[in-house]
Amino acid sequence: MPVSIPEYSATDEDLARRVQLFLDQKRLINRTRLMIEAHSGVVTIRGEVSTFHQRQLIVSAARRVAGATRIVDELQVDLPKVARPAARSTNQPLTNVASTLAIIILVILAGCGRSGPKRTATNPTKGSIRYQGQPIGGAFVALHPKAGASADVPTATAVVQADGRFAVTTYDSGDGVPEGDYVVTIQWRKATKSGGEFVPGPNLLPAKYSRPETSDVVVHVASGTNDLPPIVLKR
Repeated sequence: MPVSIPEYSATDEDLARRVQLFLDQKRLINRTRLMIEAHSGVVTIRGEVSTFHQRQLIVSAARRVAGATRIVDELQVDLPKVARPAARSTNQPLTNVASTLAIIILVILAGCGRSGPKRTATNPTKGSIRYQGQPIGGAFVALHPKAGASADVPTATAVVQADGRFAVTTYDSGDGVPEGDYVVTIQWRKATKSGGEFVPGPNLLPAKYSRPETSDVVVHVASGTNDLPPIVLKR
């Protein structure tokens, strides 16, 4: 019986490209080679990562990319080889073994019962960006607090959609950003497909917009729902 091979549309390739760029901008795939494919909103990620934590972060981040309806995790964790411990005497007291097991169980229970860090309140924030009069779909946006970054609050980010609109994310997809003034950085990298992988290309925007020290785009986020004034980038 012949096998049906799915046809990948331009929309599929655009989604795979945006996932690749988002993971790259988040610095989750440094020195990591991944295969990313998309078909009808289903994104498949293949490759090797060094830790289970990195694998979790990659999958979690990919879910935040607009258009990704489901993430198929085919990542493999390449754990470093651990030297085999020296053989223990069979005469080791059972009490020592029991104590060791008790310590391991307590560590596991402590890890399971620990709650996550407290979240700072966020405000839904949306906006739009154009460069030379055109929307820049796939561009990566980051909001940097003018008052200085907080170690407890992740950098708020967004991926620009095909129509130029974006919704900011801090913790969960589209949840917004804490109240305050922000310097906005924007990078727009057109990815190219090389050897079955999407590789980020050069930034197509003026370099000043890529760094908070030089970007002149500043926005204010107030308490409540925010619809930012249109951002118009210039050469």
